[in-house]
Amino acid sequence: GKLGSESFPDFLRAHWNSRNKLVRSSDLFKTIRSKINNRQQVFELVREMEADADPYVALSRPEDVLWNMNQKSYIEELRMFNVRQLFPLLLSGYRRFNPQDFALLLKTCSVISFRYNIIGNLPTNEQERIYTSVAEQLHNRKQVTISDTMQLLRPIYPDDKSFNLAFGEKQLKTTQSRNKRIVRYILFKLENHISGSDYDFDSDNYNIEHILPENPGNNGWEQFSDRDHELFVYRLGNMTLMKTAENRDLGNAGFETKKTAYENSVFEITRKAGLDNQQWTMERIAHRQRWMANQAQTIWRIN
Repeated sequence: GKLGSESFPDFLRAHWNSRNKLVRSSDLFKTIRSKINNRQQVFELVREMEADADPYVALSRPEDVLWNMNQKSYIEELRMFNVRQLFPLLLSGYRRFNPQDFALLLKTCSVISFRYNIIGNLPTNEQERIYTSVAEQLHNRKQVTISDTMQLLRPIYPDDKSFNLAFGEKQLKTTQSRNKRIVRYILFKLENHISGSDYDFDSDNYNIEHILPENPGNNGWEQFSDRDHELFVYRLGNMTLMKTAENRDLGNAGFETKKTAYENSVFEITRKAGLDNQQWTMERIAHRQRWMANQAQTIWRIN
């Protein structure tokens, strides 16, 4: 009843892995059957599952009453990133830490998810093994602090050089709704970093602007071949922010027309795109994305 639409086997596996060594889905029930041998153990398992059910469901619901304002934003990011390998760790951390330390764990997991999964697109098997190992240590060892936990997660924290290189080449096709939301999130984080202005990145008042348009037509974009367009239109360096109405008015205009609008934008990252570029080429897209990567290295960082 507490789980609602959540999968019971998924919950049971997250619960079990938050207290024990990693068990794969195919071995879950066999493992539990071999470990739970008497009536007392059965009731203990059920009681522990009941205690974990509320936080498990809340990990997919930023609006849940379990979370304070500081925790909500990180829960929202983790839901957007759709990384569930960390659920055993978060269940174990929720049981172990005070709200402030748990918020720090959420932030750490969000930064790792962004660097490792969203930008790096790295294999999740190793990531799951590390998360479950740390969860087990949190559950079974008496002295494991939040600082200890962050150190234990270091193997799946891509270093600055790797992250910078991956970010500098990243494409995210905004034709997919999940990618579109992540691009908005990235652009608004960059804007907040360089201007200090905080916007609601889900607001309909703002749009993603593709500087090289998705459908360029014959409006001064002839220097981009079809192949060049395919390679660069969804690069992060080719995307910026605009007010929805202004974006609609610009349409697929050439860069000269767009440049004037960019220079008068309310967004600093968009003004910079207009002021720093006399023309828009593949080289300028790559240059802007390298600049973005340098900012991102500071924004998504664990000291």
